[in-house]
Amino acid sequence: MYQIGDFIVHEGSGICEVADIKEMALCGRGSEKEYYTLRPFYEKGSQVFTPVNSDKVKLRPVMTREKIENLIAEIPEIDGIWEENDKLRAVKYKEALATFKPEELVRVIKTVYLGKQKRVDAGKKILVGDEKYIQIAQKWLYEEIAFVMDMDMKSVEKMVVKELTK
Repeated sequence: MYQIGDFIVHEGSGICEVADIKEMALCGRGSEKEYYTLRPFYEKGSQVFTPVNSDKVKLRPVMTREKIENLIAEIPEIDGIWEENDKLRAVKYKEALATFKPEELVRVIKTVYLGKQKRVDAGKKILVGDEKYIQIAQKWLYEEIAFVMDMDMKSVEKMVVKELTK
């Protein structure tokens, strides 16, 4: 269980601070459960209420600086999701995102980024479906890296792209 003041990653709201933990009945009388009140770091003024014990909402601790440095260093060795069939590739992207693991986010980013470069070089259009998945993966991963490493998003993106193209 997280404590008040902890920073965590929430699958829908990104980096959040645990502002409160209390019993609430959000669905009406008799539905009392313990909830986290979360304050999204990148959405000032908003709050998110998430059950403390839920299998539906993914929460995880923010990566440490060391974990991020290791992840960045490993990017060149992390395999992409190589699937020629657009529909099967989309399924694999969804599966990777559903794990909510930083390494899987890198796999999605790497696949779409390098695939996009390949398509542009060949004079082809960028796949709209792939773009949707890279945006989700980038938001989750880049916000966390920016938060922990005290960087802006553009600098994070440049750092990741540098590693992707090694």
